[in-house]
Amino acid sequence: MVELGVNIDHVATLRQARGGIEPEPIQAAAIAEQNGADQITVHLREDRRHIQLRDLKLLRSTIQTRLNLEMAAITEMVA
Repeated sequence: MVELGVNIDHVATLRQARGGIEPEPIQAAAIAEQNGADQITVHLREDRRHIQLRDLKLLRSTIQTRLNLEMAAITEMVA
């Protein structure tokens, strides 16, 4: 079966570029799920340039589907 994974990194990129609190990646994930996404993908960068730790914590507690986490294999992130 074909599954749909939605990467919400670019939503976070827009938020960071604007220097504000919107658009909200958590809301984007909810919209994706409501419209058939089977998983939500985020890339937690070492420098936290886009997706923030706050985003990851909220996603873990709110999404109903799977969370696909891409991250650097450094001690800080995998410990």
